[in-house]
Amino acid sequence: MRATIKDVAKAAGVSPSTVSLIINEKPVPISKGTREKVMRAVNELHYRPNQLAVGLVTNTTNTIGLILPDSNNPFFASLSNQIEIRLRHENLNVIIGNTGGDPQITRQYLRIFSDRRVDGIVLAQLDFENEEETAKCQELLRNIDIPIVYVDRVAGDGNHFSVEVDQTQIGYLATKHLLDLGHRQIGCASGSIRLNVNARRYEGYRMAFEECRLSVNPDLLFCDSLSIECGRRALPCLLGQNVSAIFAFNDMIAYGIYKECHSYNLSIPHNLSVIGVDDIALSDIIYPPLTTVAQPVSEIAEHAVSGMLNLLQNPKEHQNAVAKLNPILKVRGSTTKTG
Repeated sequence: MRATIKDVAKAAGVSPSTVSLIINEKPVPISKGTREKVMRAVNELHYRPNQLAVGLVTNTTNTIGLILPDSNNPFFASLSNQIEIRLRHENLNVIIGNTGGDPQITRQYLRIFSDRRVDGIVLAQLDFENEEETAKCQELLRNIDIPIVYVDRVAGDGNHFSVEVDQTQIGYLATKHLLDLGHRQIGCASGSIRLNVNARRYEGYRMAFEECRLSVNPDLLFCDSLSIECGRRALPCLLGQNVSAIFAFNDMIAYGIYKECHSYNLSIPHNLSVIGVDDIALSDIIYPPLTTVAQPVSEIAEHAVSGMLNLLQNPKEHQNAVAKLNPILKVRGSTTKTG
């Protein structure tokens, strides 16, 4: 049975209040001998303070809830790792909830974290394919009196801070790179275009075409999921449209295109140029190395954590603030001039 503060007090021959003052290192005049007796009892009984009880007194739990849409995606795995490292450095614990992109599970985690009195929530997905589901999540968030940091989303209500990478610029940079190489039949392999992140990347794609005074062919957009399987399914459909290049809306989709190219005996980039998004670890290792538009994961994590700390310490001064970050084009071996 777990030792209590009363057990420590009894073993040391002092009052529970004296034990509390000593283990919390309060600046009160207590003799060295008493301190040693109490700490000896603490060690012998393997006593640890009850954090729930401490939280009731301090109104804090030193815990942050982190909600991710897909922890299997290397981008979100890397992001969660960076956030956790930085929060741990601030003596804050992290509880991670993986929703699989399900809005009902997202709301479930929001309620669980709220009921467990976490000090704040970092949320990496706010919009869903079904607009009603998105509205339900937004309504729940408005009613949760907890500091919230949105990653890659902007929200202008309540005690919130947002970290946003310019998703339209991602689509523009990727497409402009392919256009500059002479490609005109450029396919898009995307997740659901109903999701804000994908819609904005496609908007950037359109912007690049319009800047070159070229028309956009809607038949060159293949929508499925942000997964390897999407890339495998997209390739035959886009090849049927005679594309010379494909803009994969994340690196995982690009990996699926790589894999399927072997079945068609196609060589990247000689027969097909491919560009991805995220710059996850494997993208510089596969052959040929994948040209991609990087999202600055380290900066995202840094701003998310600093934003959370600001909300916890000075909520009125930092409500609804936004950190806007720019993507970076990384040209490698998977893209080349057409013809």
